[in-house]
Amino acid sequence: MSFEEFGLSPELLSGLADVRIEQPTPLQNEVIPPALQGKHMLVKHEAGDDGVFLIPALQKLTTNGEVTGTRVLILTPSIERVKEIDEKVWGMGYHAQISSAALSMKGIRTQQEQAIKDGAPVVVANPGRLIEILENHKLTLPNVDLIIIDEAHGMENYNLVSRVKDILKYVDGAPQSLIFSESHNKATEQLADFLLKDPTVLGFDDTQSSEKEGSKETSSSKKEKQQESSSDKQTDSDEEFELNQEEVNRKLAEASVSVVLNPEEKEEAEETQAQAEDSKTEEDPDPVPEDLAQAYIYVPPRAKISTLLAHLEKNLTDKIVVFAASKRTTDRLFRIIRKKGWGVVSINEGLKEEYYNERFGKFTSGEMKILLVGGLSATEVELDEVKQVINYDVPNEVEEYKYRAELVGNGKAARIVSLVSKMDKDDIDEIVKKVGYAPTELPLPKEVKEKKGRGKKSDNDKNRKKSDKNSRKKNDDRDRKRRKKPKKQKNKKTNGLPRPSYEGLSGGKEGKKNKKRPTPGKSDGAFGWIKKLFD
Repeated sequence: MSFEEFGLSPELLSGLADVRIEQPTPLQNEVIPPALQGKHMLVKHEAGDDGVFLIPALQKLTTNGEVTGTRVLILTPSIERVKEIDEKVWGMGYHAQISSAALSMKGIRTQQEQAIKDGAPVVVANPGRLIEILENHKLTLPNVDLIIIDEAHGMENYNLVSRVKDILKYVDGAPQSLIFSESHNKATEQLADFLLKDPTVLGFDDTQSSEKEGSKETSSSKKEKQQESSSDKQTDSDEEFELNQEEVNRKLAEASVSVVLNPEEKEEAEETQAQAEDSKTEEDPDPVPEDLAQAYIYVPPRAKISTLLAHLEKNLTDKIVVFAASKRTTDRLFRIIRKKGWGVVSINEGLKEEYYNERFGKFTSGEMKILLVGGLSATEVELDEVKQVINYDVPNEVEEYKYRAELVGNGKAARIVSLVSKMDKDDIDEIVKKVGYAPTELPLPKEVKEKKGRGKKSDNDKNRKKSDKNSRKKNDDRDRKRRKKPKKQKNKKTNGLPRPSYEGLSGGKEGKKNKKRPTPGKSDGAFGWIKKLFD
C-alpha cells in the first residue's frame, strides 16, 4: 500500500516527504488502518519506526475540525525519546501547522507549564513531569482523544505505571489508546489492562493476546485461589509436624539466606525507595557539588562584552561554553570574538542539523576552544566535560543553573562563572538561596576598570568644557548687551562730549545760539559769505 491509499491529508503527505518517508513500512501497513478507525491497539514495536503511531495521530489532527486544546498525548519514559518524538512531530506536521510541546524531566519547567496552559495540540511527555504540572496547577486535559504509550516496557522502572494511571484521572472521556512495547513485561500488562478496550494485538503470541482480550482469570480471583491454596498447605503441614525453629535458623545461617517475615512491608519499602530514586533521577538535576568553583563578576553598565572578552583572554587554553539568552546575542558575540582569532563557534535554537553537527564537532574535537550557546538549555547540549561554563546571561531558573554546572568537569580549573549585571541580581540571589552556598566574587578585570576610569575622566572633561563654554557664552552675552546699550540712546552724550547738530555746523562757535533755521535771504557765517560770493 501507499500513504495515498490510507487517505492521508495533502499537508501530512508533504510533511512525510520532507522527512524522507516515502513508503509505509510493513508494520505501518498493519497498524495505520485500524488506528485510523479508532481501534485500541497493543503493538510489539522497537524504537526507530515512530511513524507507525505519529502518522495516524497527525492525520486525526488534520481531519477532526477546529477542536482546540491538547488532543494527542504521547507518554514515554525516556528523556531522549521526548526530544526525538517532538522533533518528528514538528517535521511531519509542519505543512499542517501542527505544533507540539515537549515535557521532559530536564526541560525548563515554567515553559512546560505554559505549554500545557496554552493547550498545545500534541504533548510529548515524561509521566513524572506531566503529573507534577497537572497536580501543582490543578489543570485538566478535557479534549484528549488519543493516548499513545511509547516504550511501555520501560515504564516498569521508577513506578511510572502508577503515574500514567494518575494522569488518566485528569483526562476526560474515554480516548482511544495505542500501546507500543518491545516486550510483554509486567508494566506492559498493567497498562494494557488499564487502558485498552477490546484491543487489536500485533506482534505478541496468542497467550499474551488472550490475556488482553479478557480470556484469562482476573487477578483478584487468582489471588483468592492462591490464598486458599496457601492456607490449605499450611494447615496440612501443621498437622504433620511441629516446626523446629532452632534448626531452621541454623540452616538459614549456613546458607546465608535472609528471611523476610512481613513481605508486604518489604514491598512497600521497596516502592517508597523506588519513588525516591525516581524523584531524584527524573525530576531534579544533581545538586551542585560543593567543591565546584562557582564564581561571579559584578559587571557595571555597558561593560558586559568587554568583561567577557577580558575573561576569555586569560583562559584561552580551556574549553569554554558561553550561555546566552538568545541567538541574537550569540551572533553579536561571535562576530566580535572571531575578529580576535580565538577559535569560536556558535549553536542556537533552530539551527539546521547539518550546521549544528559541524560546529559542535569542531568544538568537541578541540579545533575550536569557545562554544557560544544561544537560547538552548544545557540539557540540549550533550557534553561530557568542559573546563569552564560562563553564564553571559544568568538563567532565571535554578534547575537550568544546575544543569549547566553538570557540564563542568571535576578538575581544579573547572568552574562556572556568571556575569552579573544589575538586572541579574534577583536571579543570582535566588540561585544562591536554592543551591545553598554563595559563589565567590571575582574582581572586575583590570583593563575594564581602566576603561571605566577613562570613561569617567572623559565625562568629567566634557562636563568641565561644557561648563566653561556656558560661562563664556554668558559673559559674551553680557558684553553684547553693554555694547548695545549706548546705541539705543542716540540723543544722549557719549564720553561726556555733546553730539554736534546740522545747525551747529553752520554757525561755528556761535552756532550754538542759533536754535532756529535762518530766514531766507539772511545767511550768516561761512555759508552766507559763500552764497554772497556766488551771487
